[in-house]
Amino acid sequence: MNKSQQNQDQDQDKRKFPRISRNIDIEISQLTFPLADAVIKKGTSINIGGNGIRFTSSEPYEPKAILNLKINIIGWESFKKPFSKFIDLSSDAFLGVVGEVVWCNENVEDGDYELGIKFLNVYEDDYNALMRYLKADSKSD
Repeated sequence: MNKSQQNQDQDQDKRKFPRISRNIDIEISQLTFPLADAVIKKGTSINIGGNGIRFTSSEPYEPKAILNLKINIIGWESFKKPFSKFIDLSSDAFLGVVGEVVWCNENVEDGDYELGIKFLNVYEDDYNALMRYLKADSKSD
């Protein structure tokens, strides 16, 4: 195990929230003004938890940059209550999040960038559904 993996394992032990490893499609746009100039980029998650997400992107973002993320977690909406019975689990509804870049590192092997994002703003119902989803998913692993 290399030093980076050891640090990640130690960080995992310190987390207050469950974190699951998933390859989830993400749409990324940096919140800049004017908003009409925002360019949407694609990313893929490495893992997600109640406080943030780690993902890869072909574009680097500076620490402290504020990003709007559309995270396409299949099935997360079924954890919304009391309407979960009526939600189509195959729907393409995304989880909308505003987050702050905590770190960004270039992956020398493939030229992509790996980012750590701290969630700043998530609708309360969506956040609660995400937490139930993460808890249920971490128990099934």
